[in-house]
Amino acid sequence: MNYSVTIGSEILPVIVRKRRGARRFTIRYQPLAHAVSLTLPPTASLRQGLRFAQERCEWIERQIAKKPKHVPFSDGQIIPVLGKKYIIRHVGGRGVVKIDVSDQSAKDSENNLHSDICSLPSILVSGDAEFMARRVREWLKAQAGEEITKLAHDKAHQIGKRVKKISLRDNSSCWGSCSHSGNLSFSWRLILAPHEVLEYLVSHEAAHLKEHNHGPAFWAVVAQLFPPYKQAQHWLKRHGQGLYSYG
Repeated sequence: MNYSVTIGSEILPVIVRKRRGARRFTIRYQPLAHAVSLTLPPTASLRQGLRFAQERCEWIERQIAKKPKHVPFSDGQIIPVLGKKYIIRHVGGRGVVKIDVSDQSAKDSENNLHSDICSLPSILVSGDAEFMARRVREWLKAQAGEEITKLAHDKAHQIGKRVKKISLRDNSSCWGSCSHSGNLSFSWRLILAPHEVLEYLVSHEAAHLKEHNHGPAFWAVVAQLFPPYKQAQHWLKRHGQGLYSYG
């Protein structure tokens, strides 16, 4: 059964979970799903939980307002890739998504575009316009996979460890993880962050191959793999949520 809650003029889906160790109702706004998650104690009723969520509608509305404005992967949109700005251009026809670094200024000046936009390299997207967002997203995932794989194996080699498997995902709970079996997982959205931020996250998870905790020894390994890690942490704290606005 589907559940929902009215927030302002919108009706948002509610994702309901019962958790054995929960002692109270908790709600969170999930930006990727544009939904509300509701966690219930094992003895609570669904009706009580949904009433609790509706009573917190003003709080939920404030959380939504805090989130950065959605940036679609559409024609003419500017997006960052590893700290560099690109403009998405729909070219139609057949072909793969690719980068065009040729000077577009002469062409764009005829269309009265701003000079700063004219100088940007382009992400050229072929195919039907309705599939642009999906094609750009898949291309970004491929770029993320290539860069993360290269960095992860290099960082692991530096500390005498091996990566068993690397996977990409898209959720708002964490940027990366490392299993005890040596599997690393990362958010593909890190490709939208500056390169040093992506390198820090890869270094962080690679360090867990050696230290499965967040103690002093772990941070010493992180510092070994990526000395300016504190600057990257600061960037993520200030701008990390903005990466979820793209798509």
